[in-house]
Amino acid sequence: MRMHALRRLTVLAAVAALSVPLALASPGAAAQQPTNTTRTAAAAEPLPGAYISPWGDAQVEIGDETLAWMEREGITLEAISPFVMDADGRGFSMPIGSTAGDGLDSKGRIFYPGGLKVHHQGSGKTITLKSTFIRVMPTPAYSAGVSIDGKALLEEVVIAESTYSEVMAGARPSTTGFRINKAPFYVTQEAANLIAVATGATAPRAGSLFGTLTPNFDYVPGTAKPPTVPTFP
Repeated sequence: MRMHALRRLTVLAAVAALSVPLALASPGAAAQQPTNTTRTAAAAEPLPGAYISPWGDAQVEIGDETLAWMEREGITLEAISPFVMDADGRGFSMPIGSTAGDGLDSKGRIFYPGGLKVHHQGSGKTITLKSTFIRVMPTPAYSAGVSIDGKALLEEVVIAESTYSEVMAGARPSTTGFRINKAPFYVTQEAANLIAVATGATAPRAGSLFGTLTPNFDYVPGTAKPPTVPTFP
């Protein structure tokens, strides 16, 4: 019973954290998000003190369908530091660091240093996905700036997206904060189109599982406090 209550509190805390940008951003901010495939990633003002987590790490496990597509199309991934590829090539890790830019900005994004390079053997093209953002509004998403063979193409493209219900289904308490276990993120149509046009390869199936994200949100060392939820007498 106690563990159930603790898990419920953790889920509420996580929901509160994910709701911060909706409450603090300017009115109508979510409605003003661009609807075309080019989403600007110009610098946005930070929301003071608004963190999902100031410390921790995140692990991405690439989905089986995406891995099969990569093998079929001759595509390999290379991590851009501080991202680190797993030894088996089936995923990568990325730190959540207490550095400038890792808090939520007014566009509801967390900045992650590092990124990925997508190498296509057949065309010889390299797509670089950097800078990296995890979005919490208007929906949970992984987005990145896009360069092809070192030439900047787009400031921000949503590569994969999820839903709040799927993300929060995996929320669990940890000894130092909370963890979201294997939140699924699905390939967007704009990402599929981009890869097909840039490389001439068959695109990954839009809506297929890009992979799962498992972030560990830590609050140690402890100058920052975890999100709070209302208490009732």
